[in-house]
Amino acid sequence: MFKLTEKLQSRRSLTPKGMATRAAILDTAQVVFKDMGYYSSSVSEITRRCGVPMGTFYQYFKNKEQIFLELNDLIVARFGDRVNALRKESLSSEERLAQVVQLLFDHISDNFYFHRILGEFELIDPVTIGYYDSIARFYRGFFRKEASLGSIRPFDPNLIAYGLIGIVYFHSLDWGSEGEVYTPKQLVQLTVDLIRKGISGPKPWARPMDLTISSSPEEMESLLEPEEDVTQGQITKRAIFQAAEKVFGQYGFNRSNISEITRLAGVAQGTFYIHFKSKRDLLEEFVRYLSRELRRTLKQATEGIKDRREMEREGMLTFFRFLRLHSSIYRVVAENETVGRDAGMWYYEKLAEGYIPGLKKGVKRREIRNLPVVFMARSLMGFNHMIGLKWLVWKSLPLAELPKSLLNEAVQFVMDGLAPS
Repeated sequence: MFKLTEKLQSRRSLTPKGMATRAAILDTAQVVFKDMGYYSSSVSEITRRCGVPMGTFYQYFKNKEQIFLELNDLIVARFGDRVNALRKESLSSEERLAQVVQLLFDHISDNFYFHRILGEFELIDPVTIGYYDSIARFYRGFFRKEASLGSIRPFDPNLIAYGLIGIVYFHSLDWGSEGEVYTPKQLVQLTVDLIRKGISGPKPWARPMDLTISSSPEEMESLLEPEEDVTQGQITKRAIFQAAEKVFGQYGFNRSNISEITRLAGVAQGTFYIHFKSKRDLLEEFVRYLSRELRRTLKQATEGIKDRREMEREGMLTFFRFLRLHSSIYRVVAENETVGRDAGMWYYEKLAEGYIPGLKKGVKRREIRNLPVVFMARSLMGFNHMIGLKWLVWKSLPLAELPKSLLNEAVQFVMDGLAPS
């Protein structure tokens, strides 16, 4: 089913010694990227660790980008090998689903460093998009076939594929030893249960006729203003944040510069350093700023709603509207996972921290199924995260939309899962 790309097949003929040297450089580069990320790595560091001269590197690779692209090809090819090794004997629909969920957990766990690099490498880069689509291609085919057999609801297979990738990715994040921990077997079992049955509990729910209609305002023209600006310094800091959103969103963290941010903010560079120690310090504070704005937006949108399922629905719609206007949030958060990992995880942990108590109440009131709430919070965050990436961040057109039919199926999937009714 999966084959090596032309690039891997068309290398010039090498002697056994040359092949061994080339493989050693590639293996060393993988370790360097894992330790340092893409932008902080260098050819000199790769050759130093590998113990070969710089000239030897350039006999086999044009530059650092080529070696990164070849690693991408190898990782996709290894995923293909795993696909081809799946059990072919007769399995039940639930066993088939468990098998492909296990496959994804194994793949992402083994290559998690590479997922971080893709975030740093720039989320809208064609390499990133191509990588995820290579993985999603198998799952699209799987879910399409399962739907044709009547094993699952005939939802958009692309929606399910990317949603599943997001769920698994979020469970692969390092939530720390103090957070709730699940064994690999538990994660597979819980994930299969969640995607088959959704989160909706047994308590009757006055489900809206149209799941895509929000009771919140349709448009959010800009990030919400702080409730009160006490000092001129706070006003200046907010202006820098808003300029940073535009610059980071256009160029990414590594290619952005402070002079462009201060020019857009209308402040002197000296003023910048009154508020921030460095560009990295700005990035970390900006992630916290975006987190506060998103959490406040979600809180305002769901205030007064009684049923937790309705809150989940409204929260999804609001999140996608927010992301539609502020898609740069994903570029900076993903880059921050590599540039400043503590702040990157802080962003996710803070969202989960506010999410879990509401889910607990929903379980207690039987509005939400009795699944581990920490597991549910991470899963639903991951689902929305990846759907947002696929349809709102990776689109080339400004203010891309989630098609109404897709949004409707996304809500249905979360509420009811894939199992036929």
